[in-house]
Amino acid sequence: MRVKYNLDTAVTLQVTGPSDRGAACMLHNAMYGYANLNAVDLHVGVEKGRLRCVTDAVRGLGLCGFSLGEPHKSDIIGLLDEVEPMSRAFRCVNTVVNRGGRLYGEGMDGVGMRMAIEQTAGPVRGRHVLIIGAGAVGGLIPADLCRHGAASVTIANRTPSKAQFIAETLHAHFGVPVRFGGLEPGFLEHAAAQADLLVQCSSVGNPSHPELRFESLDFVDCLPAHCVAADVNYPSNPFLERASARGLATVSGEGMLYCQQLAVMQLRFGVELPQDSLREGREAVAVALALRALR
Repeated sequence: MRVKYNLDTAVTLQVTGPSDRGAACMLHNAMYGYANLNAVDLHVGVEKGRLRCVTDAVRGLGLCGFSLGEPHKSDIIGLLDEVEPMSRAFRCVNTVVNRGGRLYGEGMDGVGMRMAIEQTAGPVRGRHVLIIGAGAVGGLIPADLCRHGAASVTIANRTPSKAQFIAETLHAHFGVPVRFGGLEPGFLEHAAAQADLLVQCSSVGNPSHPELRFESLDFVDCLPAHCVAADVNYPSNPFLERASARGLATVSGEGMLYCQQLAVMQLRFGVELPQDSLREGREAVAVALALRALR
């Protein structure tokens, strides 16, 4: 659909750091077009610490809401009127809806990753989960997996105290068995050997941070043959390539990005889209990635 750009056009923003070259904005617009909405999503680069200008603009201009990328997913919480409980607990919000001047925020990465995993490998119920990384999405993703029946969760992070916080919060809310530790080879390889699902949630593998890398990927060789290997980054990286070379089912951050659009459209506009709509999203992301490669 060609957007009318009139007084009825719903405007949303994709708010990221100034250097971000992600695909989310094109994905949102593809979903709006598929749903035949008179809406447009605009990409806005905002320096860390300057989010109040965004919330003031959204309230003042009556914009529909906005989505958030790094480094803003935690900083936004203090500027919102209401936050979904798990998103507040793990300080991670990536979707904000303007409800008559009151801003409601929720982190949708957990929903998106869980849906992408289930599309690839079936239900997560009963799976033993290993999470690597304890940053912005390292709590929301295992929280949604626990909500849908994960049997246990192990959190591994360079700073074990951050992994401990996530593990203890998950246990308090969901009652699941939890473990936590650092990224030492012994702990990581032992945890990998018992995992049915590994989700890599750190910035390692993010094209915006090429300097970050694992000291060793030998833990991938310890994963059982039935294990699913997922990563919040996209399109691919050495971790996913190593897992794929072993014949493991893999899920990249593209899948998480696509699938959470179904939940975002429901939250933002009350529109339920079929799974087939994600084909439009995949085409949009492919175009965005090709353009990024040319920059």
